[in-house]
Amino acid sequence: MIDYAIKNILRRRIRSLMTISGITVMMTLVIVITGIVSYQVRTMNAHAAAGSGKINVQPMLAGMTYPAGGIDLPESEAAAVLLDTEAYSQPALCARVLFFTLKEPLYPNQPPELILTGIEAGKEESFTGSVAQDVRPAAGVETFTGTTIEQPVIVGEHAADVYEAETGQEINIGTVLDILGQPYTVAGLLDHSADIVVNNAVILPLDQAQDLLGKEGFVSSILLVAADINTDADILQVIETRYPQLNVVTDDTVRRNAQSGIALFEAMVNTISTVAVLCAAFLIMTVTLITVRERTREIGVLRALGASKWTVIGSVIWEIFLLSLAGSLLGGVASGFILAFALQENLFDIVHILTYLPLAILLTLAAGLVPALNISRILPVEALRYE
Repeated sequence: MIDYAIKNILRRRIRSLMTISGITVMMTLVIVITGIVSYQVRTMNAHAAAGSGKINVQPMLAGMTYPAGGIDLPESEAAAVLLDTEAYSQPALCARVLFFTLKEPLYPNQPPELILTGIEAGKEESFTGSVAQDVRPAAGVETFTGTTIEQPVIVGEHAADVYEAETGQEINIGTVLDILGQPYTVAGLLDHSADIVVNNAVILPLDQAQDLLGKEGFVSSILLVAADINTDADILQVIETRYPQLNVVTDDTVRRNAQSGIALFEAMVNTISTVAVLCAAFLIMTVTLITVRERTREIGVLRALGASKWTVIGSVIWEIFLLSLAGSLLGGVASGFILAFALQENLFDIVHILTYLPLAILLTLAAGLVPALNISRILPVEALRYE
């Protein structure tokens, strides 16, 4: 049956190639789109998880997103928040922070591709996440108190990659970066963090960031770290009762924002994927119906020579399987290439691709069952008279 199926595929090369091409396009479309959504979900959940232990307090008008941007609050108010929550927090890990977007995000619902972060010297750990995970510098210093450079900058892993791609020079300790027209010298390069904001950060001392942005006396938010797991509620209570004009953003808030933000995107992607799969299924069904109809007389001869209807059905199923296998494999290769090289970010995930390959084969096989079973209704005598 396999040999017979292969011969039929080779005899109708153009039609077979068009069928394989249709399946390839369908597979590529579905895997690439779902791959982008999967990446969004992974990164946003990782970002939320990496923030465990952090409590971000920001102006009401800044909304509930992290990092806050656009709306600032006076340093005097931030100092009052730090003082009022001191009994329930770890003061050494609580800091005033100033955020500014240097480069917009590549995809929706993600932090900026490059984000300038001004933070109090000596309290960098409150932002970089050493509380939740041990993020250390790959080179240089991790705090501004450990350097004598006049205008130092600590660069996140991804931010360094972005600068290297834009400038064509390797970013090392001592490299001078142009940040909003001002020269800053790299004093530290951070290792990889699970928090995408840290990876994308260009960190300056708070006073220098304020001067650079013309925001002296203002910050974007306050980062608080609770003294223990039992004092989170106390901090929230203090903010709610004494500072109703401020919002509190926790890791749960970030996770909820991420989930709600991508819900519509996922619905749209699922719709597109369903349409693509249905189109491929319709293609397989149409091509198989035409092929069976053209081979009616041939099938009649086979039946007259003693071939059972299940033998003929099996040959058609094998033909569909081989076409869907070829198209699915090519679609997997094409989508892998697009996810790895054609987008602005490497989204390649072999597990994600391998998950969709058997699904595509099963769907195309299901689409070919109707024409294959239709063969069983062909009587040898009628088939031999078919023109």
